[in-house]
Amino acid sequence: MDEPLSNLDAKLRAQMRTELQELQHELDVTTVYVTHDQTEAMAMGDRIAIMNDGELQQVGTAEEVYRSPTNEFVANFIGSPSINLLTATVEGDLLKGTGGFSYRLDDPAPVEGYDRVRVGIRPEDMTLVEDGIAASVTVVEPMGNENFCYMELGEVDLTARIDSSLRPSPDETVEFGFEETALYLFDPETGEALKTMTDETDVAIEDYVTRPE
Repeated sequence: MDEPLSNLDAKLRAQMRTELQELQHELDVTTVYVTHDQTEAMAMGDRIAIMNDGELQQVGTAEEVYRSPTNEFVANFIGSPSINLLTATVEGDLLKGTGGFSYRLDDPAPVEGYDRVRVGIRPEDMTLVEDGIAASVTVVEPMGNENFCYMELGEVDLTARIDSSLRPSPDETVEFGFEETALYLFDPETGEALKTMTDETDVAIEDYVTRPE
């Protein structure tokens, strides 16, 4: 199937996702489903294959590609809102980035030998705290059960998924924090993952691809 739901409105598209999954279960067949909509891929796929410029980047379950991306492209492609990304210099166990970003690692092993790295934090892993990294609020989008808080940290735009009871005002300065276990680190040149949420996945590309000799 090549983007079969792309011309449907949002409500009908969600309904058809369910109907297609029920049909596939009833027929017990393998289906290749092509889509640019990562929500469709994650909702429907038993295994997701992510392509970039015609090259296979990663194959895995929705949870594997979301929490253990092989590179920055996969991390940025999967997830809505997208993962927050910024560049930081490495000073021993300290990461320092734009706009006053500073984070001290308990385990600096992933960044050993690097002068700088790309840092990723998913919006749901960020929390507003009293003593954290300061950022300026630009927009808050109420979603009912949660709010999307858009912020600026120097020249970097950030997004946090916060509780619906929290609604800071535009131009207000807030402070955020996150756990080190939720931190993603990537090679700044190749984009390859140095640290992910679980640091490993049980599905390798080689399990699905026969490479030419």
